[in-house]
Amino acid sequence: MKKWIPILAGLALLGCTPNGTTEVESEGTEVSTEESIEIVESQAQESSESEEPEEPVETRISFVGVGDNLIHDSIYRAMEQPDGSYDFSPIYEGLAEAVGNADLAFLNQETILAGPEYPYSGYPAFNTPEEMATDMYELGFDLINGATNHTLDYDVPGAINAIEVWSQFNDLIFTGAYLSEEDRNTVRTIERNGVVFSFLAYTYGTNGIMPDTDWRVSYFDEAKIREDVAKAKEVSDVVIVSAHWGDENTPVINEFQDTYAQLFADLEVDVVIGTHPHIIQPIEWRTGVNGNEMLVVYSLGNLIAHSLEDFNTLGGMISFDFVVNEEETRLENVQFRPTVSHYSAKLEDIEGTRRDFKIYYLDEYTPELAAQHGLNGYNGIVISPENYQAIVDEIIPAEFLIKLN
Repeated sequence: MKKWIPILAGLALLGCTPNGTTEVESEGTEVSTEESIEIVESQAQESSESEEPEEPVETRISFVGVGDNLIHDSIYRAMEQPDGSYDFSPIYEGLAEAVGNADLAFLNQETILAGPEYPYSGYPAFNTPEEMATDMYELGFDLINGATNHTLDYDVPGAINAIEVWSQFNDLIFTGAYLSEEDRNTVRTIERNGVVFSFLAYTYGTNGIMPDTDWRVSYFDEAKIREDVAKAKEVSDVVIVSAHWGDENTPVINEFQDTYAQLFADLEVDVVIGTHPHIIQPIEWRTGVNGNEMLVVYSLGNLIAHSLEDFNTLGGMISFDFVVNEEETRLENVQFRPTVSHYSAKLEDIEGTRRDFKIYYLDEYTPELAAQHGLNGYNGIVISPENYQAIVDEIIPAEFLIKLN
């Protein structure tokens, strides 16, 4: 309709004479009515053609994600304060800027916060002090995975306590364990810059401990996943999945991971962040049945741990931008930045003396720092930036490795 407005306006300015001609007073010349219409239409067409088509309005939301927050007994003991409380924040200081500046930040809380009614403990049944939740919230994490193989380490009461602890924080999603069936069937969402994100989480199991109901913990189940993703797409613009899967201590993707990664891609999930293997695993784009591309990060490795293998002290941060418009959602600037779980120890008693825990980016991890790592010399292990980088280069495709100036 808009293109006809200048035509009618032009005709209104012209006076028609009795003999069917139109008089243009400014020049005292006469043109036919048909000619005047053609002129005005031509001008309107030229004006329309000169206008550039409008680009879709795009919204960009930044995302970072890290792997397994694996709190062994030596870690919480090292962070105990004189008054008996715990302060874990010094461990994560190096990540504060990236996590705090991201619009969305994901953390796999590997170990359960079962509460002070139970003894704090490490492997094999973990109970991490509740101060961890406050420290992670204040650092800037707002997507917390609660579906791990340790969710039921202190049975159902421990899982319920963890849910209640994480639920006290505003604008933070903790999911994977639930208080009720209604709670389980409610898709968690969070909004950033007018874009709604849904967050789903699944674990392969809970170390043989069975929950009291079939809705307490979110396990991998194809029928339920299909139902969850369908609901998520009804209430959100973007679907993020946390997948606790894979074989421990190997970079090789297993059949279970491959099968469910393809299912998520076929359901048009936007991104899958994998956890559990305690070692970094590959990153790739998976193509769904409808031709859509989905990013899969199979495992981000350990964020922090007191492990006795070099590959278990190497993790990573994944970062990218969600770019959303009316026509599509895509991921841009996908980058993997390796991290090191550092600690010091006495070689003659490494298991009893691990302390000074801290997370560093590998590109900031100097040879001097590496020389102080408690693993140096243990079972012939040599810790160095070069050795860590060699592991990264062998597992992570070059297209995803962060490019530093």
